[in-house]
Amino acid sequence: MKKIYTLITVIALFISACGVVRTSPFGEESFIFIPTSQEVAIGRQAAAEIERKAKLCKDPVINRYVQEVGQKIVAVCGRHDITYHFKVIESDELNAFSLPGGWVYIYTGLLKHLDNEAELAFVLGHEVGHIVGRHAIRRLQLIYGINLLLSLAFREHQPTVAEKEILNVLYRIVVAGYSRKEEFEADAMGAYFTGKAGWNPVASVETIKLLDSLMKFKPNGITELFMDHPTNRERIERLNRLISTFPKSWLTNPFNEDRYREIVLRRLNGDTKGSKKSLK
Repeated sequence: MKKIYTLITVIALFISACGVVRTSPFGEESFIFIPTSQEVAIGRQAAAEIERKAKLCKDPVINRYVQEVGQKIVAVCGRHDITYHFKVIESDELNAFSLPGGWVYIYTGLLKHLDNEAELAFVLGHEVGHIVGRHAIRRLQLIYGINLLLSLAFREHQPTVAEKEILNVLYRIVVAGYSRKEEFEADAMGAYFTGKAGWNPVASVETIKLLDSLMKFKPNGITELFMDHPTNRERIERLNRLISTFPKSWLTNPFNEDRYREIVLRRLNGDTKGSKKSLK
């Protein structure tokens, strides 16, 4: 009898956790059965593993600046049931990624190549878009189903073998890349958040062009048909079409090249006497 009551309790919790939630500012909705508390727990555990191995940036000026840009994106992203954390990793990698529950990381290698604040806003907005869209969580649902919800017990303990496997899968998802559809969704949200937060959304196109120029391998022809990740050409074309639907006033928003150069680039290049002013 006790087992039956336990089963009923588990089913009740599962049903109460299920729901259709909005996963983009454009009206898309998705069925999510992993509760927010569990999503945050997964993200927190993954973040702890990453930060145990990665070298985080110690420059308080750069950290505060990235935080401020990120929080301006958060203010317009539409998802406020979690706390967002923006952190900088010291590495030459040209990358950024996000974890479920609100963790966003960007590498100094990418910061060094960006030209302005609006491009930084787009990169962070793209990663926030993955969180708003619950892309990693939706993928984990497909892989593990209800077993994920029932087995995870991420608390203040070392992860079990099963939990480590889930973390490894999550890491491969967020670092190796999402599907074409998920990347297009994150691009769209990143551009939208950038414009709505007060920067020029054209920075989204400029950022993809920059990344394209830095890529050593550029697929074309039949190779593209077998790629899960969208090509930069496709991303640029879609972003241009999307931007044409945005309010015209957004296209007069600033890029803030000087502020980015003063606060970020000078310090990353060794000039620690660069400006300490914030966005305010």
